[in-house]
Amino acid sequence: MSAILLSTDLMTGSHVSGAAARQNIVLHTAIGLRELLEQQQALSVGLVLFDLSVTGVDPHEMVKQLRALSNAPLRIVAFGPHVHAGRLTAARAAGCDEVLSRGEFYGHMDEILAGTIPGEIP
Repeated sequence: MSAILLSTDLMTGSHVSGAAARQNIVLHTAIGLRELLEQQQALSVGLVLFDLSVTGVDPHEMVKQLRALSNAPLRIVAFGPHVHAGRLTAARAAGCDEVLSRGEFYGHMDEILAGTIPGEIP
């Protein structure tokens, strides 16, 4: 399986890369919406990880465009700082499959990548 991480944070990329390797997932990274959409169109991955700290990306537009490009089931997991409640709420409203605080995401990263945690973590 392949996944795309949309993030500009090198530490996040490193953590997710390690977890992806443990799950035998090929991880691609993007630093902006255009690059994410280009990769999704070329690769048609089943999992997109969206770091809500990335500025200039409208969650509604991103989800809409990703779903239009995907010819297979696509799971979109958004995560961000718990203090950015507005961004977390916007990601939920946009239709992301899972929306987690950064702490929840890091704490359950292996399970999230393996797809063993359905829905949001309580």
